[in-house]
Amino acid sequence: MSGTINDPGAGANPFADLAKFALAATERNTALARNWSDALLTMLKDQSEDARATLTTLSGSLEAMERALASQEETNRALRQSLEGYRQLVDRYAGAQERTARLVQSAVDDLKAAGEGQMAAARALLAPPAWATGATTGTEPFTQLMRTWTDAFTRFSGGRTDT
Repeated sequence: MSGTINDPGAGANPFADLAKFALAATERNTALARNWSDALLTMLKDQSEDARATLTTLSGSLEAMERALASQEETNRALRQSLEGYRQLVDRYAGAQERTARLVQSAVDDLKAAGEGQMAAARALLAPPAWATGATTGTEPFTQLMRTWTDAFTRFSGGRTDT
């Protein structure tokens, strides 16, 4: 036979894994952005409902104060309504603050994980392939460019550089 036997390592593209890492990082970032925007939209809707409820509560309080002028009995009842409205307002505000804190913490954790994935992809670019035993002088400008980019990204994200 004159055919050749395919060696799986001989024709491997060293950038295939990099492309997979980059695609995975992009997909994670897209999912992160989608989740973050959904959570933000939900939070804004909740805050809008809370604001509407707050205005309703305040409107009820003003009406209650007007009725309080009519009689002392209505004054006591109106003050109880007002107090309950303010209690509800404080409870809603505390709940909104807790949801916001959880959203921010989740976003920070997701962004950190996405940044770590991008750093892994960048390190894969910088590491010379195992099959290159010294013939890397042709890739040296590219390696320097990627190292500069990685260092800048690391400084921007608050991490430490490995130089």
